[in-house]
This record gives sequence, structure tokens and C-alpha cells, in this order.
Amino acid sequence: MKKGFVFLIPVALAASALASAPADAREKPFPTTVPTQPGSPPEGFTIGKGHTAYQGSLDGSIYKADLRSGKGELIVDVIEPWTEATCRLLGMRIDPRTNYLFGAGCFNGNVFVYDADNGALISEYQLASPGQSVLNDLAITQDAVYITDFAGPFLYRLPLAKNGGLPASDAGTAIPLTGEFGDGVSNGIVATPDGKTLIIGDSFRALLFRVDPATGDAKEISIDPPLDGFLDGIIMAGRTLYILVPAFVPDSDRILVVELSKDLLSGTIVETITDPDLLDGVASGAIFGSSLYVNNAKYFEFPEPTTEYFLSKVRIRPGK
Repeated sequence: MKKGFVFLIPVALAASALASAPADAREKPFPTTVPTQPGSPPEGFTIGKGHTAYQGSLDGSIYKADLRSGKGELIVDVIEPWTEATCRLLGMRIDPRTNYLFGAGCFNGNVFVYDADNGALISEYQLASPGQSVLNDLAITQDAVYITDFAGPFLYRLPLAKNGGLPASDAGTAIPLTGEFGDGVSNGIVATPDGKTLIIGDSFRALLFRVDPATGDAKEISIDPPLDGFLDGIIMAGRTLYILVPAFVPDSDRILVVELSKDLLSGTIVETITDPDLLDGVASGAIFGSSLYVNNAKYFEFPEPTTEYFLSKVRIRPGK
């Protein structure tokens, strides 16, 4: 028998064993849904290192979840038990340079900074007067965190050091949204990779704007056909936008997929994603691999201590 043939026998046997191995011995696929903290109505959501996701609640708590295993834990406790008037935490984003988790403080006009590993509070910034603003969604660039205000045409800027280091406690500034923005309210926000341009949504008018973060000058983005519904979270991949539209009237939740022009001043709706089994009050989202993960606020179900919430995985086309 030739030596080469002797060598091929164990190789062939090993290949046969792998082919017949039971499915549960292989790496499990990512589940389509991931449960989160019961009784904590969600709003903010982001994805950090690896396949670790974070969901924030109106009650101020933050739930850390593994998108592969589906397991998780509460890393920030409830600040204030939920009532119809409670709003302690809205949008969230992570700076990968520091693993700092930034969260917008809603009616309180503040921004929290947590350690994404364990939920320890690192810092807190007061950017607006409590009760006069609704700090909502965030976008992080190389040199700043930008926060929208759902109470009016304003944007807030918290400067960062080159390595993502945090500034002094009084470093935040307010930036009025001018130009074509008008008297609307700012909600969803994303930044281009170079940080020189922001895209901000006005929920009630269903409009998008290209914004200069240095001046606040806004130019309306013309979308064909026009957007409709209540625009909430915005996610960007290349020049593709995924705009979350929760159903506030008896209708289906939608994710509008918009391809933008090079100058970011026009765009086309190329797809509308709907799935009543996966989308139930989509509030915020983030991209992981070839999937868009969104959380579900269940706006038509009154939150009870036992109300179950979940994240959903939606397959998408890679951004251009």
C-alpha cells in the first residue's frame, strides 16, 4: 500500500465524521429573536463589542444581551419605576475606542456615560434645563457626541478627545438647527464616517435633513416617493438608510430602506420591510454583520411587570 493512500484513510474518516456530526455539536446560529428585561418598556438600543447588545428602558435600566446565545443580564438598575410619565433613558450608542456607553436622559436634559462592560456610571452631563427638552437619540463621531432634542429644533454637542476621552462637566453646547429645518423637532440621527455631516429626522413631518454639525445649518433631503409615518430611529450603512417607522395607529410597523445620492441631498425608497411577527413598535436599531437588529416597544400593549420584550434580527442587503 502506498504511503499517500495510508495518509488519506484517516483524512477520509475524519471528513466523514464531521459530515455526520449532530447539528447541536456545531456552532449554533444567531436566533431570530432575543428576549430582554420583562416589564421595562424599551427605547434605546445599540450593539457593542462582539455580539453584545444593549437595550435601554424608559425606567432608566439597561439590559445587556448576547445576540448568539440569547442570554442576558441587567447591568444598570431601574432609576425610576415606570409610569405613564416616566422617561429616564432614550437613545444609546457606544464609542468603540473606550467602550463607553452614552445614553440620552429624556426630560431631564442630561446624558449618562456608562462602562459597557459592567454598567458602572462613569460620568453625567447636564446639557439642557430639566423639563424644557427631550434629549433623544445620539450619534458618535471621532471628536464629539451629538444628541437630538425631541422638544424643538436643537442639537447638543459633547466634545471628545481624539482617543474618546471625556470632557469637563460644562463642555456641552447647544446648536440651533437653522436653514431649512424650520420649527420641527429632531429625533433620529446618524453621522457620516468622517463626522462632517449629520442626517437628522423630523418625526412628525416625516422629513430628513442633511446637517452641518459645526453650524447647525440644515438642508432638506428630497426622498422619492416622500416618506410617511412617524420617523423614529435611523441606521446608516454606506449611503443606505434604514428608517424605523413604528405603528402608532392600527397599521403595520415598517422599515423604510432609502438609497441616498452622493451629495446626501436626495434619495429613493428602494424597499419597505414589514413583518408582524418580528416588528412590534420598532424604536431603535443597529447593524451586526448582514443583519439589522431592532428592539420592539410594543406601543399597543400597556407595560406590566410581566410584559415580555424582545430584539428582532432582520436580514438586509449590505449598504453601498
